[in-house]
Amino acid sequence: MNDHSELLARHRAVLPSWLALYYDEPIELVSGQGRHVVDGEGNRYLDLFGGILTTMTGYAVPEVVRAIQDQAERMLHTSTLYLIRPMVELAEQVAELSGIPDPRVFFTTSGTEANEAALLAASSYRRSSQVIAVRNSYHGRSFATVGITGNRGWSPTSLTPFQVSYMASGYKFRSPFRHLDDAAFV
Repeated sequence: MNDHSELLARHRAVLPSWLALYYDEPIELVSGQGRHVVDGEGNRYLDLFGGILTTMTGYAVPEVVRAIQDQAERMLHTSTLYLIRPMVELAEQVAELSGIPDPRVFFTTSGTEANEAALLAASSYRRSSQVIAVRNSYHGRSFATVGITGNRGWSPTSLTPFQVSYMASGYKFRSPFRHLDDAAFV
């Protein structure tokens, strides 16, 4: 068994089956630079995900590396139970850009967490577990976000804490309504 086959076997032995891999013969990414990634065989690819879904910063971008190093030298992680100057400063910038009167900013580390927070806020405000989600959507890997994901291929379970109704997306050309003219679609 070669190293690549062994790594794939190890992946399948310890990670859940619903943690999908791309391609029949998945590639092992070993490094990246800017917008490119390199696999275990030295092949270089243009990565159009740029970090896929969560940290779309590219790879080894000098400014990002420097900012991470600078922060790690001061304090890598703490709790929101304390005053954190950079967090307040960034929240002020985001609030100003939002254009929302009296905005509040809540930071998360992933889209899953952001969607969890949105579900919590919406269901608490409405006092309802009813959710409308878009067909063929992806919302994350937590129990709640998997429960509203509109693409069964991304969902290892049909169980959900919500009562979910699905609607077609607003993008007509990849919908069952692509045959309609614009006026009829709207």
